[in-house]
Amino acid sequence: MANVNSAFGLRPVRYLGGAPYNGACNTYIAPASYATDLFIGDPVIVTGTASPGTSGGAYQEVNLASAGSTNQLTGAIVGFGPTPSIVDNGYGLASTLREVYVADDPTLLFEIQEDSDGNAIELAEVGLNCNLIAAAGNTYSKKSGWMLDSTSAASGATLQTTIRGFSDRVDNTAASDFAKVLVSINIHTNRPAAVAGV
Repeated sequence: MANVNSAFGLRPVRYLGGAPYNGACNTYIAPASYATDLFIGDPVIVTGTASPGTSGGAYQEVNLASAGSTNQLTGAIVGFGPTPSIVDNGYGLASTLREVYVADDPTLLFEIQEDSDGNAIELAEVGLNCNLIAAAGNTYSKKSGWMLDSTSAASGATLQTTIRGFSDRVDNTAASDFAKVLVSINIHTNRPAAVAGV
């Protein structure tokens, strides 16, 4: 059966040790001065500064991450703090103050769709590293448009993620166009060093 082309960004599913993902996340801030929409599944990176939250306290700021080699990731958005704009729009509207909930544990495995641009991720490429490819979020589905860049799979340590396998689902055909792939973040802001793929 052909895989459905329906991107959703990075979706946490379990930890490297096998434990299921339990919804754990940390709160970050996207300030009103940041004029970029944010969607659940978008990869983000800390900016090196902090801002007040919507109900007190202060949190590290995040921006949308950049796709491509050497660009670090902090994690993926799994939700937002409740504000009128979030309730009205269903995503983090640009130029509004947003509390952003991020799955940022460096031992997480994420499910992501590969883009099948030129070729699909092959079985023999499991264990290699791979970059992400950026795409705008969908204001109708409220989901991220980011995918795995299928043509970038290689052993280099500067690639953003590590391919761990394929999602074991009845609606997912491994090593086929638009397959749902399991990855961990290789270049992580909360991890001491990236590693080469095998």
